[in-house]
Amino acid sequence: MTNFYLSSVITILLSYDVVNSEFKSLPDYLHVCRRSQINISNCIIDSAYFLKNKIAEGIPEFDLAPLDPMVIDLLIPSGGRDIKIETTNLRVTGASNFTVPYLEADIKRQKYEFQVKFPHMHILGNYNLDGKIVRMAIKGQGDFDLDIDGVRSNVSMLGKITNIDGLNYIRFDNVTVKIGIDRGRIELRNLFGGDKNLGEIINTAINSNFIMFFTELRPIIQKVVEKLVMETVDKLTKLFTYEQLFPD
Repeated sequence: MTNFYLSSVITILLSYDVVNSEFKSLPDYLHVCRRSQINISNCIIDSAYFLKNKIAEGIPEFDLAPLDPMVIDLLIPSGGRDIKIETTNLRVTGASNFTVPYLEADIKRQKYEFQVKFPHMHILGNYNLDGKIVRMAIKGQGDFDLDIDGVRSNVSMLGKITNIDGLNYIRFDNVTVKIGIDRGRIELRNLFGGDKNLGEIINTAINSNFIMFFTELRPIIQKVVEKLVMETVDKLTKLFTYEQLFPD
């Protein structure tokens, strides 16, 4: 339950004018937002909604895979004091059905704060888990099926203008993500080596206390999301100069 937050970052970065990019003309799916606009934040939000379908399909020219469904083959390891979790072969649906309730953009300071909401997320994948959650010892390796409702993420990004070989580029050196949910349900299959009775007991206990379960895992999830967001931002901002991304 990590990578759907990347949609918010992709949306924000692709919502600016790229008139001097590798394209001979501005692609139809990119709406122009200029520094001189009185309310650039509203322009970015409107552009984000306009990009929904395109982001869902993927944008090969930016080397961006389809967002909905999003398929993540690579290993995402994460761990805390009492728990170690590894997830692979993730398939995420619902990432393109987002809303942006607010966005504040300070172009001069390169500071962006925004919230992205997703009404429902469905995630399938493989897990390898060993540790304690909600004071329960849990160990297993297998498939999982996760549904989450009322997902919301508050994202803060702070960057700076860096001169590289005579050209100005934006580099973000600080990204924070705060995640909240309304409710959720998960099925962890093959817990404790396939012990069906014990597996049912643990799954029932987790789902009866899902918010507590999520709260314990939230610091781990947020660190992983921040790392992935930073990698995505760095990849996209290398494509264009500051003047291309933010024309007058």
